[in-house]
Amino acid sequence: MTPVTIIGPVMLIALMFGLVTGSFLNVCILRLPDGTFFRKARSHCPACDALIPWYLNIPILGFVVLRGRARCCGAKISWQYPLVEFVTALLFVYVAMRFPFIDVGGGLEFARQGEAGMPRPILLNQPEAWRFLHALVFCCVLLVASVIDLKLLIIPDVLSLGLIVTAPIVVALHPDLGWRSSLGGVLLGGGILYIVAWAYWFLRHEVGMGFGDVKLLAGIGGWLGYEAIFPVILIASVSGSLVGIGVMIWTRKFHGKTALPFGPFLAFGAVVDLLFSQEIRELWISNGL
Repeated sequence: MTPVTIIGPVMLIALMFGLVTGSFLNVCILRLPDGTFFRKARSHCPACDALIPWYLNIPILGFVVLRGRARCCGAKISWQYPLVEFVTALLFVYVAMRFPFIDVGGGLEFARQGEAGMPRPILLNQPEAWRFLHALVFCCVLLVASVIDLKLLIIPDVLSLGLIVTAPIVVALHPDLGWRSSLGGVLLGGGILYIVAWAYWFLRHEVGMGFGDVKLLAGIGGWLGYEAIFPVILIASVSGSLVGIGVMIWTRKFHGKTALPFGPFLAFGAVVDLLFSQEIRELWISNGL
C-alpha cells in the first residue's frame, strides 16, 4: 500500500462529504436567522413551502438538473446553494491535504516489510486527526456566519457565542492550543473590536461596527489563540478595504459611506491564518519582517 493509493480515495471521500456538508450548511444559513432550524425535518421550497424530493436535493447536480428553477412553483433558485456546496467541498479537500491524518506505516521495520512485498499498515495520526476536525468545524461555522452576514447584516449568537463556549473543548482536544492562548484570544479579540466599536460611536455618533463582529472575533480568538488576532485583523482590514474600494468604483459612489459587513472579512482572515499561517510566517522571516 503506497501513499498515492491512499491519497486518492481520501480526497474523493473528502469531496463527497464536503458536498453533502455544504447542503447542510445551506439549511443552517436559511433556518438559523429565523429560528426554524428544528421546526422542519425535511427541506422545503423557500418560495411555496412545498417539500423537495431527495433526488432533487443532490448537491450541485440538483441545481443543474432544475436549471436554477424550483420544480414545484418555478421560482428562481439562489446561486447561494451550489456556491456554498462547491466552496465547502473545496475546503474539505484542502483541509484533508493540509492535515493528512492517515499514515501508511513508517519506520525501519515497516519499510523492510514494504520491500519484502508485505502490505504496510494504515495508521491513524491522532494529532493530525484533531487538527483536521478542528479546521473543518471552524471553517464551516465561519462560512455559515459569513453568508448570513452578507445577506442580513447579522451574525447569529448561536455561531459566535457557540465558538466562545466550545473553546474549552477545543483546548482539551487540540494538540497545539493551550488554555492561556485560547482565553487570551477571547479577551483580546473581543476587547479590541469592542473598543473600536465604542470609539467609532463616540467620534461619529453612529454605528460603524456591530457587536456581532466583536463576538465573532472573540470566538475566533478562542479557537485559534491570541497569536492569531492581529494577523486576522490585518487580513480582514486589507481585504475589506480592497473590496470596499472595488464596490465604490463599481457603483460610482465615492462618499465613503458604503456599508459592508465586516464578519465575512474576519472569517476570511481567520481561515487564511489557520490554513496558511506557516507560509505567512516564513514569508515574513524571509523578508526580514
